[in-house]
Amino acid sequence: MNDIFNPYSNFCIVYIDDVLVFSNSIDQHFKHLEIFFKVIKRNGLAISKTKIYLFQTKIKFLGHTIFQGAIRPICRVIEFTDKFPNQILDKTQLQRFLGCLNYVADFFPQLSNITKPLHERLKKSPSPWTDVHTNIVRQIKHQVKVLPCLYLPNPSLLKIVETDASNIGYGGVLKQHMHNVENCIAFTSKH
Repeated sequence: MNDIFNPYSNFCIVYIDDVLVFSNSIDQHFKHLEIFFKVIKRNGLAISKTKIYLFQTKIKFLGHTIFQGAIRPICRVIEFTDKFPNQILDKTQLQRFLGCLNYVADFFPQLSNITKPLHERLKKSPSPWTDVHTNIVRQIKHQVKVLPCLYLPNPSLLKIVETDASNIGYGGVLKQHMHNVENCIAFTSKH
């Protein structure tokens, strides 16, 4: 399905069998939907009536809530993170905790640097769990509750790239300047 909608990537996002059609106005949305339905018909695809939502201003898509150009992780990911104990002694449970952070990694500046001591615990013969590890889990659980929104990039707006690097890793933020405010588009970090 990616190939079918690839020419329309400026207003369609495809993930397996889910398609998101987005527009800046109702008139534009009518035009985009007309193209979308022609492509569906031309390729002999079917649409599930229970999965189609038209003219939505707020949607949930691939674990995120999207509203007026802002993106947030859905609440259940945040709630799931909070259900873990502060001391995660079991390796499998720690892997699950770190795995669920993948859903919020795009919203979490410096996440890889913060979680590095927890990843060390996944190695063969790790050092014992300490208060440092417990404090990291607490910090993550707190941060996940106050994650910033990310904004969809607007090609007409000024972009700002902030970077930082050291011997142990690097980090960066992509922002755009809108209405005298810097809105974050993406974070990256690596240790």
